[in-house]
Amino acid sequence: MYRRPGGPERISLRDAIVTVHRDPRWWLKCLTHGGLVLSVLGAPIAAGFVLESYDNSRKGYPTPLPPWSDWTTRWLAGLFALLIDFTFFVLPLLIAGLLMVCVGIGLLAAVQSDPVTLNTTLTTILALAGGVAGCLFLTSVSPVGRIVFVDEGKIEEALSMAVLRRALNPAERGAFLRARLASLLAYLPAVALGGGGIALFSSLPEVPLWAFGLCAWLVLSAIVYAHLVTAQLYVAAEHTAEQQGDRWE
Repeated sequence: MYRRPGGPERISLRDAIVTVHRDPRWWLKCLTHGGLVLSVLGAPIAAGFVLESYDNSRKGYPTPLPPWSDWTTRWLAGLFALLIDFTFFVLPLLIAGLLMVCVGIGLLAAVQSDPVTLNTTLTTILALAGGVAGCLFLTSVSPVGRIVFVDEGKIEEALSMAVLRRALNPAERGAFLRARLASLLAYLPAVALGGGGIALFSSLPEVPLWAFGLCAWLVLSAIVYAHLVTAQLYVAAEHTAEQQGDRWE
């Protein structure tokens, strides 16, 4: 998984997938944690599972995936991980959405006779919100926040501006960007399952509730799988950045 000294500097999606698949029960663990996410209250356990996998990989034990143990601690760690994701990704989108609604209402009241101005303004705000979300995604602020949390063990550090500074650090941002771009392919199974389910359900006159539940379970399990692969990619990115830093020194 790690780049050998003197070897090519690359973040390999194939190596990340192989690392996850070395655990013969990877599929069972993904299905189990996907079911926990579906229950909503179990979502922090799934997030803690991924966080523990990342921590184990950094310590040199990427496989097998974390066993079924100490779920209370895992739930708490996962809750912090979800809080990091909310702070650095969901919250900015909510703020942008609220701004768009407020501006839209103000313009609608002020320029009722000029829908072109209203549409242009709302489109601009939506584009800016999308740009901010895209930048946050590509700079890996949320994954870096998880890295800081694993490193420091302090949630306040993982929610500080130190996360943004590390994500934009010239010594690491290139490796993080490659990891982020490679991780996009890991979500293709979830996208395929979700898209296939929507296409199938839309063609049927009536869909039983259990079919919706089964589709959601499989999609969420695929997302858990993608998160495990992404964790391995960021382990490799961190290692690559450290080796480059040593070389630059």
